[in-house]
Amino acid sequence: MFKGDINFQELIASGTTFEVDTSKPPNNDDLAEITEKEYKEEVLKYCNFNCLGEFEDDDVYDSREPFSILASKMSNLWENGDIKHRILRAGYGNKPQEHYIVKVHYNAYTEFNEEPFDCTYARKRPHVFVIGSGEVLPGLDYAVQSMQLNEKSQFLIKPHLAYGDFGCMERIAPNATVLFEIELLEIIESKSNDFQNLPEEEKNDFSQVYNFCLSQCTKGKELFSRNITSAIREYNIAVAALEKAQLEQYDEQVKQQELLYKLYSNLLVCYTKNEEPRKGCINFNKIKYLACGKEVQVSAKAYFNNAKCLRMLGEYDLAKSRLQKAYDLEPRNSDILQEFKVIDREHKKYKDKQKLMANAFVNTEK
Repeated sequence: MFKGDINFQELIASGTTFEVDTSKPPNNDDLAEITEKEYKEEVLKYCNFNCLGEFEDDDVYDSREPFSILASKMSNLWENGDIKHRILRAGYGNKPQEHYIVKVHYNAYTEFNEEPFDCTYARKRPHVFVIGSGEVLPGLDYAVQSMQLNEKSQFLIKPHLAYGDFGCMERIAPNATVLFEIELLEIIESKSNDFQNLPEEEKNDFSQVYNFCLSQCTKGKELFSRNITSAIREYNIAVAALEKAQLEQYDEQVKQQELLYKLYSNLLVCYTKNEEPRKGCINFNKIKYLACGKEVQVSAKAYFNNAKCLRMLGEYDLAKSRLQKAYDLEPRNSDILQEFKVIDREHKKYKDKQKLMANAFVNTEK
């Protein structure tokens, strides 16, 4: 697991040193990646010229064919030929714009290699990213911007828009042109651009703010399974806009607080998973404040995640109290029952450590 986000545009421009975070084990929840062994087994299914994706298309990459021959069948996506493309299956509708969320499947090859060095089909999950955010290779970003929904195309991408002078370990040689075969599966429109381009007075209009925040919420949800830090960013942008929104009618206040409740709850889950317990607790306190004196009830999920955050902070008694509230709401939830055991185990470990330290201190005094 790498520490922090990687901006590929900065990486290509200046290079970087990767710092590996060995303190956090990989996620083993439902959203975790498949194992390396499973991935390699799946990749083998897509070798021998059969990386067809979800539909059978003619004329996919033949690894015996030099890229120069393939390039002769393509047209320039960029005038200078740094990105060339060929449509294998036509799409329809509008193309994704900056800040839109896209879902794609792709196979990525180096020249004369029948095995893709990256294959989303083998991972059994499409890749999701925000256009123009720097999350993926620049060449991949520009390629997807040129596509329509359901389109499948090939793109030859020059090194400076891919892996640059350094390549990528043993998989990709320095200064390597790469081939991406991409399917555009879904485009999720973003209201970010529309909102940011509004005159200042219109940005205070609640309906504009509300629609923008709904869009941010959708972006956060789509990003959650792949990049929690990015999801947190989108949720916090929505929270900031919604908290300072100018309200003129009671129904606007109701809608504002309902969406804030959802955003605070999502942030609580994100911060808990990201092991940022203090920020998680801040959002739980906001949930409690919204629910105070209203018909809205704090959910079992919120109590559960707050209990986990408090455990991380060493507040074991309060953690157990909050977890009890979650249990009262969902007594058959196995995750809640398991968390009771975790709290007891860690609390005992903490008390044993304190006892050892106290004994050591007494012995040194003697």
